[in-house]
Amino acid sequence: MVFCQQCPDQDDSSENTMKVYSPPTLQSLAFKGLMREEALAISALRDLPNRLLPVMFEEAFIAGHTKILTAMIPVWPFPYLSVGMMIKNLNLDTLKAVLEGLDLLISRKVCSSRCKLREINWMDIRHELSGIWAGYNEDEGLAEFMTQKQPVETCPDCGMKKDLTVITQLQLRKDRLDESTTYLVQWAQQRKDSIHLCCRNLEIQGLTMAMVLEIFSLVHADCIQMLRLSCIFLEDLAMINPYLRQMNNLLTLMLDHINDTISAGVSKRLTEENVIKWISQLPTLHCLQELYIDNVYFIEGNLKDCLSCLKKPLKALCIINCDLSQSDLDYLPYCLNIFELKCLSLINTNLTYSFLEPLGFLLERVRHTLECLELKSCGMEESHFNTLLPALSQCSHLTEINFWEN
Repeated sequence: MVFCQQCPDQDDSSENTMKVYSPPTLQSLAFKGLMREEALAISALRDLPNRLLPVMFEEAFIAGHTKILTAMIPVWPFPYLSVGMMIKNLNLDTLKAVLEGLDLLISRKVCSSRCKLREINWMDIRHELSGIWAGYNEDEGLAEFMTQKQPVETCPDCGMKKDLTVITQLQLRKDRLDESTTYLVQWAQQRKDSIHLCCRNLEIQGLTMAMVLEIFSLVHADCIQMLRLSCIFLEDLAMINPYLRQMNNLLTLMLDHINDTISAGVSKRLTEENVIKWISQLPTLHCLQELYIDNVYFIEGNLKDCLSCLKKPLKALCIINCDLSQSDLDYLPYCLNIFELKCLSLINTNLTYSFLEPLGFLLERVRHTLECLELKSCGMEESHFNTLLPALSQCSHLTEINFWEN
């Protein structure tokens, strides 16, 4: 580490004003110098060792060297390419450059026995650098992807085989995708015979029938692992049920601000009938591991029916800004699908006038698995905590407890 000579406030005697920086590595400086000469950098690609290509790709992606990015795709020697750790540097020009490289790859305009690329991941996930080329094994050798077409099974149970898989996440807010995502989706649709667009995370804010039909004409429900629905009316929520039934790999479901019916003058009885009807139509969620419920008005008194759609035990249950009836709490220790919880969160749920013995029984049930417990802003008093303490003392794997604002 070197002291920065350009920092006027630097003072060796004061740790508060000391400013230090880590100088770039010689390798980083070499790549920056090389990429100032794009033609030279592109011609050097075929001679670079495999393990240097991810480093060069990162430098080119962050600095926006689009021509170099396009040239790197057809010679990528690893089966997997993730840009998740650099997604904050993504702009439309960078996206177009990578997609142009994929076009060269699938059209065979650039043939290289070195290329092994089968999957590109646009998910916003932070990885270590090694994650960029995860799955590569030197001992396996390099597949001749461009000289002998080898279709790849894209997703489990998807029943489709394509040349390349493009993994992404979609966020629809008020019927709109952002510019880069729109371009990516349109590009994939135009090449759907060769490209499988695999949407792992789907977030929808607001919901219309037109949107539902459009989004599920673009993505395969079977690919979705995380679904977030927010700012939706109950009567519109029913539109998603047929597609929810197809989400056989759904791991996380988030319901956020599910509002009362939009029809004026609807009686309370009719509203309750709509709730019961929607819950009764919920499909069995075979793989769900995490359930997050935030500001969903109809949960009170219906928690048992909502949890009955689970096939396997949950790992995380989070209920925020929702009222729970005493019957809801009484049911918890008897729900078989929450006996392996690792995380239980009740936040801004009024428990002031509730009997918490059932919650204590639940804690005893999950004492061997529970790692995180949040009971925040629940209006709990000393008597409530005394009720839970015997069970809490048995939770041997508990590493995080939050009783803030009680």
